[in-house]
Amino acid sequence: MTGLIPKPLKMTEKGGYSEFGKNSKIYWDEALRKGADFLAREILGAEIIDFSSEDANIRVVTDKTVAQEGYAVECADGKLIVKASSFTGVFYAVQTLRQLVFFTPQTKADRIRIPNVKIEDRPRFAHRGLLFDEARYFFGKQNIKRILDLMAMYKLNVLHWHLTDDTGWRVEIKKYPLLTEIGSKRKDSSVGGWRNGKLMGKHHEGFYTQEDIREIVAYAQERGIMIIPEIDMPAHFAAAMAGYNYLGCREIPCEVHWFFGGNIPIDMGWKDWNRSACPGKETTYEFIFGVIDEIVELFPAPYFHIGGDEAPKDEWKKCPECQKKMKENNLKDVEDLQGYFNNRIAEYLESKNKRLIVWNEALSAGNLSKNVVGQYWTPTYDKNVKKHTKNGGQVIISKHQAFYFDMGYNQYPLKNTYKFEPVGKMIDKKQEDSILGLEGALWTEWISDMEKAEMQLFPRLQALAEVAWIPKGKRSFTDFLERLHRNNEILDTLKVNYAEDSVSMPKGLLKRKKELKLWYDADQHREVRLNREEKGKK
Repeated sequence: MTGLIPKPLKMTEKGGYSEFGKNSKIYWDEALRKGADFLAREILGAEIIDFSSEDANIRVVTDKTVAQEGYAVECADGKLIVKASSFTGVFYAVQTLRQLVFFTPQTKADRIRIPNVKIEDRPRFAHRGLLFDEARYFFGKQNIKRILDLMAMYKLNVLHWHLTDDTGWRVEIKKYPLLTEIGSKRKDSSVGGWRNGKLMGKHHEGFYTQEDIREIVAYAQERGIMIIPEIDMPAHFAAAMAGYNYLGCREIPCEVHWFFGGNIPIDMGWKDWNRSACPGKETTYEFIFGVIDEIVELFPAPYFHIGGDEAPKDEWKKCPECQKKMKENNLKDVEDLQGYFNNRIAEYLESKNKRLIVWNEALSAGNLSKNVVGQYWTPTYDKNVKKHTKNGGQVIISKHQAFYFDMGYNQYPLKNTYKFEPVGKMIDKKQEDSILGLEGALWTEWISDMEKAEMQLFPRLQALAEVAWIPKGKRSFTDFLERLHRNNEILDTLKVNYAEDSVSMPKGLLKRKKELKLWYDADQHREVRLNREEKGKK
């Protein structure tokens, strides 16, 4: 049982095993019938044979004292009892049971042995998420489903899906067909590193139809995962402006960006590459509301992310429409103009029963509604987050040093993720309830395939799952590593390309600095090759 991740909140091992077979009788409360059927399929490998037998040796029962996503499991004397207040609780109980079965020696092909154990478990945070960026590279349905399966196994319940950026628009909008006809394609891609101008030398394209989106959302829901779409605005909007250039303050030609970062366009002398949508024109809002109308029909989640970070505002200072809008609404500066923009979007989303999420830079606007959720990612302390939470606002924590999984392990080793604690340094203890939860982020500027994506995610995703699930006082990095090495046997079975210890926990500060310089300047795939070599030695 040393391989369980995340570690249950309370667990007592009783010694010995209980056996169950495909003909085991199952009792369930009607409210949890779906959960009982799921348990039968995933643990026993069979559909339910005996429907709600009174003398069942497996019982799935409702207990309203159990937390919404929590569960209780007791296995002893040939009986298995699962208690939960919702299907989600049963779902997570089954994920724990699957791991227990995997780590238990099985002796009979037609029987399942489960350790005699008592578990009481519930998550610390309601929001346990992963951002996956497909604006840079399009991965497709099967890869997204694989990521959802792996998230579910570790009890993560939110996929934050970054679907648009300067480099690509990945979701069909029927009202605005040029978003995918033009915006989903780019002529090249940067490779090599943030300070490297090397290009891949081939075009890239891809997008999801609305039918694709519905299929993936339904797949996620079956696994207890909510998908929050991110449609980036007002910055990171070049893919939209490439098809509809009236969205900018100046109606000038715009291309879908084929580069990541600013070195290439700056070296080209391209002055107009980094622009935001115009918040002064009503046509901008008409366009955005039209996009929102279609997106909210695809995603039932009560949240909608617009990014809102890194918005260049020089054009706004000169734009007559922007200046007019500021004067009409008594806005003191362009920061407040972005606050006005965000509030317009938030108000429209509220009419659709959605809440707006923005990156924490957008909290700098003094007029931003407190109903907006801030996602705190920046490496340095942000006083605006503290102000937002003090005023009753809520936040999601994605601290760069702990949860930016695209960064090299030489910069952010595994311990950065596992030892992270948001309360105290980032959020005052008094405002702890303002934290919706934690979220890792996999940006894909330098990740174009699943081999590297999986290596960047694992074992960090396992660490994130545990940090989001149990309190700091219940965690030990040494204990986690012992369980991780056992847990990776599951990933081996699933052929997941996790990072080996020598990569995820690099040693030697001078060596790490040297490797990090290579990572930024020339070679984003060096750790991938080193990882491949380590796996070859096994």
